Parts: sequence; C-alpha cells; structure tokens
Amino acid sequence: MKSEQAKRPFLYVSFFYLLIFAVWQMLFSAGLIPDYLFPSPVQVGKRLWELGSDDYLLPSVKATLVRMAMGFSIAAAIGLGIGLLMGTSPIMNSCLKSLFLGLQTLPTAAWVPISLLLFGLSEQGIYFVIIMSSTPAVAIATSAGILHIPPLYLRAARTLGTRWYAMPVRVILPAALPAIMTGLKLGWTFGWHGAVSAELIKSTVGLGFLLNMGREMNDASQVIGIMLVTILFGLLLDRFLFGVIERRIRIRWGLEKKE
Repeated sequence: MKSEQAKRPFLYVSFFYLLIFAVWQMLFSAGLIPDYLFPSPVQVGKRLWELGSDDYLLPSVKATLVRMAMGFSIAAAIGLGIGLLMGTSPIMNSCLKSLFLGLQTLPTAAWVPISLLLFGLSEQGIYFVIIMSSTPAVAIATSAGILHIPPLYLRAARTLGTRWYAMPVRVILPAALPAIMTGLKLGWTFGWHGAVSAELIKSTVGLGFLLNMGREMNDASQVIGIMLVTILFGLLLDRFLFGVIERRIRIRWGLEKKE
C-alpha cells in the first residue's frame, strides 16, 4: 500500500512534464513563432546531443559544479560564522542584519561588474560572485534560526553542565539546524545563479559559457537546451542532496516518520 502511495507523486510529476513538452511541441507545430526563435523539443534534444558528442556539454557541467562546490563551501563557512555571531550578539545582529538583507536583494548578476574590476577575467572572479551571492542567505537564515531557539533549551544545557565554549557546537547550531538547512538551500540557489551569470562573461568553459556561445551563434536550440540542463541539475541537487539531508533532519526532530 505504501509503495503504491509513493509511486503516485512520481506519476503525477511525470505526467505534468510530459504535458508541458506536448504543449511545447503543439505550439511549435502551430508555427506561431519562427522555428529559429522557438525550436521544438526534438531540435533542442538534438543540439544537446551534438554538444555532448563534441565534448562541450559534460566538461561545462563539470566546470560549473566544481566552481559551485568550492565557492559555496567558502560561502557556507563564512555565512555560518557570521550568522552565529549575529544570533548570539544583539549588537552585531542590529548592525549586520540590514546590511545582509540589502545584499540579498541585490541581483546576483550585479556582482559580475565589480568582480571584473577586482579580478579581471579569472576564476577568482567567478568564485567571488558565488561567495557574495550565497553568503547573505546563509547568514540571515542561521541568525534567524538561532534567535528562534526556545530559551528553555539554553537554560537546560547550562543546568546540565554545558560549558559556554561548547554551546555553539553542542546546542545552538543543532537546535537551529532546520533553519540553517533552509538557508543553505537558498544560498546554493543564489550561488548557482551567480556562477552561471559570471560564466556568461568570464569563462571559456561552463554552462554560462555555452549559453553565451548559443547567443552569439543565434542558436535558440542551444540556449534553451542549456537552460533546461541548468534547471535539471538544480532540481537534481535539491532532490538528492539537500532534500535527503533535510528529510533526515526532519526525521531526527520527529517532524516526519521514517518509512
């Protein structure tokens, strides 16, 4: 019975995306927009196959993922540290919260010009964009999670003999973990946007580079295809990385039953 219930969402999602591709094909067949501006799903798939055969697609995907892994690791460490400081110090929270809220509202592409000025056409500039795009979301979510910890948890930890220097690792961060996880997911999303935006200008390999190459060649099939690949990898990472971690946290907190 449980297996049948688990299959239903998958079938619904599969049908939904099949419907989207069917509507896409119908709009293409209707000829309302020239095919060089609005290619069919078959043309997009064929172009992606060609990019893969020419050894462009996989190296570009790998390059973007490696940049994200390195840049986001740094951003997560910085964001967690600043968020911990904000959550435990009212003065620092008052000073930094408005700054990070302002930075979070800044479009990720807006960091590209300043990175060009600081680092030129280099890998360091792409990492800079990823870090600046991701850090505010992680810091804000971490501080919010800490500030919403029930005071009873902290008093209980002190009563049980937890030293002040052990509080962040043993009590504060674990108690704020659900909010921190949300911030990490949001930070990864902003960083992913920033990586692709920076690669549009500053790279000779990567998903952003392939997008820009498609634009320069007026190849709508390549542009749409790389957009779909970017979306696909974002969904896969959310489902099989952050989704798995988040589910384990929910189970540990008793918010979801383990099947």
